[in-house]
Amino acid sequence: SSRVLIRGVNSISGNNNPLYVIDGVPIDNSDFNTVNTARGAGGIDYGNMAQDVNSDDIESISVLKGPAAAALYGSRAANGVILITTKKGKADARKGIGVSINSGVNIENVAYLPKFQNLYGGGTTFSGEGTRDGFLVQEINGIEYLIPDYATDESWGPRYNPDIYYLPYWSLYDWEAIGKPATNPDGTPYQLETVPWVAPRHDVEDFFETSVGYTNNIALTSANENGSFRLSYTNFSSNGYMPNSTLNRNSINFNGTSKFGKKLQAFTSVNYIKTYALGRPATGYDDNNVLQKFVQWGQRQLDMEEAKNYMNPDGTQRTWNRRAWNDPLPNYSDNPYWTRFMNYEEDWRDRYYGNVGLTYQIFDWLKLTGKYNLDTYTFRINERVAIGSQALPYYQEDVRQVTETNAEFLLEADKRFGDDFSTKLTLGGNRMHRQYELNGGITQGGLVIKNFYNLSNSLSPALVHDETTQKSINSLYGSLNLGYKGLLYLDVTLRNDWSSTLPQNNWSYLYPSATFSYVFSEMPGLQDQNWFNFGKLRFGWAKVGNDTDPYRLITLYENIQNFGSDIVYTLPGTLNNAELKPESTNGWEVGTELMFLDNRIGLDFTYYYKKTSDQIFNTPISAASGFTSAMINAGSISNRGIEFLLTLTPVKVKDFTWDILLNFAKNTNKVEELIEEVKSLRLGNGPFNISVEARVGEAYGQLVGTDFVDDAQGNKVVGTNGRYLKTTAVQPLGSVLPDWNAGINNTFKFKGFDFSALIDIQHGGKIFSTSYMWGVYSGMLEESAAINANGKNIRDDVADGGGVLIDGVYGKLNADGSVTYLDKDGNPVDSPVKNETYISGLRWASDHYSGPAAQNVFDASYVKLRELRLGYTIPNRYTGPIQNLRISVYGRNLAIWGRDNQHIDPEYTTSAGNIQGIEGGQLPSLRSFGINLSCNF
Repeated sequence: SSRVLIRGVNSISGNNNPLYVIDGVPIDNSDFNTVNTARGAGGIDYGNMAQDVNSDDIESISVLKGPAAAALYGSRAANGVILITTKKGKADARKGIGVSINSGVNIENVAYLPKFQNLYGGGTTFSGEGTRDGFLVQEINGIEYLIPDYATDESWGPRYNPDIYYLPYWSLYDWEAIGKPATNPDGTPYQLETVPWVAPRHDVEDFFETSVGYTNNIALTSANENGSFRLSYTNFSSNGYMPNSTLNRNSINFNGTSKFGKKLQAFTSVNYIKTYALGRPATGYDDNNVLQKFVQWGQRQLDMEEAKNYMNPDGTQRTWNRRAWNDPLPNYSDNPYWTRFMNYEEDWRDRYYGNVGLTYQIFDWLKLTGKYNLDTYTFRINERVAIGSQALPYYQEDVRQVTETNAEFLLEADKRFGDDFSTKLTLGGNRMHRQYELNGGITQGGLVIKNFYNLSNSLSPALVHDETTQKSINSLYGSLNLGYKGLLYLDVTLRNDWSSTLPQNNWSYLYPSATFSYVFSEMPGLQDQNWFNFGKLRFGWAKVGNDTDPYRLITLYENIQNFGSDIVYTLPGTLNNAELKPESTNGWEVGTELMFLDNRIGLDFTYYYKKTSDQIFNTPISAASGFTSAMINAGSISNRGIEFLLTLTPVKVKDFTWDILLNFAKNTNKVEELIEEVKSLRLGNGPFNISVEARVGEAYGQLVGTDFVDDAQGNKVVGTNGRYLKTTAVQPLGSVLPDWNAGINNTFKFKGFDFSALIDIQHGGKIFSTSYMWGVYSGMLEESAAINANGKNIRDDVADGGGVLIDGVYGKLNADGSVTYLDKDGNPVDSPVKNETYISGLRWASDHYSGPAAQNVFDASYVKLRELRLGYTIPNRYTGPIQNLRISVYGRNLAIWGRDNQHIDPEYTTSAGNIQGIEGGQLPSLRSFGINLSCNF
């Protein structure tokens, strides 16, 4: 999934994503990810539904940022609009039918993986009787073998030594598969294969595959004085970067216009997209997320080439995580290849969106348009866990049907009065209706028959669910645009919505906007200046309302799983509110646009402020009420910020130009208030030690957990045992929102060649890394086998110079939050005493879970080389009937700098929702290289 925020977070618990509009059609952009997926606790990320938009059909993309966008597209546009225009048949196209072809190949590989330690193997290091070199000694068929700790999914085992030969897990499976013979045919003892105790030749990176994607597009276009059309077909197919994963998408797009006489014109846009995906990877803290096993819980000596043999001849699993040498069942973890080939998902989606409409030119200055928009899709998902897996086997299927229609009319008057005054008046209306249906079920208690995936194969009666929601909004709106001499402009809008999700006494809400602009470059004395080409000042104000989700007004009983033949109903956990009113956002902005030196220097600057009040959210209440939360109107959240866009053309000569585009955006967010006596609202819990909250007086999305204990001088305080102290109460550890973002794009053009380089920058924001916490805890990451100041590995005994010395001072935390300094022996002292107590590497690592949560919180800043692209357009005089023949190559996600945590990509997210900043078993970022060829004829 991808998350797009335009000018910050507006709603504490509601939708903060922009509205996507394609050729005037609002499209659904849900992600259907569960709360568990968003909070890093597991699940499959199916992505945003806007992924269905075919990039080959896009003509342009623009962003409407201010609340004034809501006047055009309703309250759903309160968070901004991503406006996409698709390609049309051109009026100046050549006579006849033109053909355009675009083909490309995209190759993706894993770009960044966590940095693992390669000094120690898996399990624990055994000692005492019955052990040798850290291994258990086990006699099989009269032969002694060194047995590692198969059952422990950690890597605190013996140090690698090529002179030590041990019995790998797969050797036991090979022996068991042939009946566990005690002797060979010649009567000698059967000897199991042993291998050296060394780092794997085929490590984690070898598990991943090269993803190759093919895109082929063909488009037919034609236009004349009576109309135009464009028809295109695109096929995209790709194998994934994980085993047993594919994606195939077919897209058809048609845009057409037709004139009937001089006054009437019909237009339509139709899109059909059919998608099939196999093996989307699980995310977060999930048994089926292979990254969780590679990073958080695993054994470092495992060889991926050996793991490919994941199934025994009888169909049972071969896992490295055996319960014991003589018990082949998985203890905690499945073989990663078993996970990918047996516990996979499939999904299918059929989607239609588009519009049909008529425009009638009543007079030269007055026209009427009627239009019907449709966006509908069916999304079917199947998930499974096979019999023989570590987790309880199950099968789940869900079918979602989403349909949204928008019927609208628009009356537009555009007239000038003399040479000085221009006016444009628009009046319109819209009816939106959205219906969401979910039908599905999940097996209970396990599966009866192996490899048969159907709800009827449930060991206990399957749990089925059936859900339907509907929502409608009726709207009337208008706008007035006044201009004077191209110098002064005033734009005023007014819109009224009636929402079915609000009570009748509050379902109508009115929101106006006004924008004034002054094009001072049109003033006498400035019009003919060579150094100054354009200058405008603008000021805008808008108020916008926003409704809520369906069925939040009346509290009804819910049907749960039947008790025998009895139908069971229960109260929901949330008390609904029949007096809800719309959220309200007031905002204003001021800005300027300047162009200099024949438009070779451009500047666009905006300062904005907005505040959203009467927030709609659930607040916790006493369970004695029979509910755990209540739906209320309360609280407010504000955003203020600046946006800066600079365009430069440093060099512009006959055959060569160099263009620079730099953008910068800084948003300061603040939760102004919640409700009386409530200072924080939990948005979601991470699976371990962290939560995300909205806290009064703080930026939205605070990571909250235990912190280090600091003294007045900023020193971290440790106990006399040398371990960090942690706060007794949880503390805000920083917001997930960045301080600012920037981008720099350089484009060079020389004759038919063009080259561009794009850099993205993010500064600030926080992220909690579950992968780091458990990866250090379990001995997987390089920090768990680091070299200390004594030149010793921290896993060496403290008595031999190993261990970890934490930088801090001795002390204890008092009940009032103050710190009392101690000396090494625990005696109170007046001044801080530097810590001198080493702790074992194992103790230090395990404290990443039991110690302060702040150890696992990192800065989310980064600098990325997002893309390099080189293209060449062959002059038409060399290509005959083939025109605009162009070839281009590119690389994306090529480098990253400035990461606080070298194991993760701070940009990664698994949800478009409000629970952000919690990483766990992060899927690797991908680096891609590609080539495109396009032409017309």
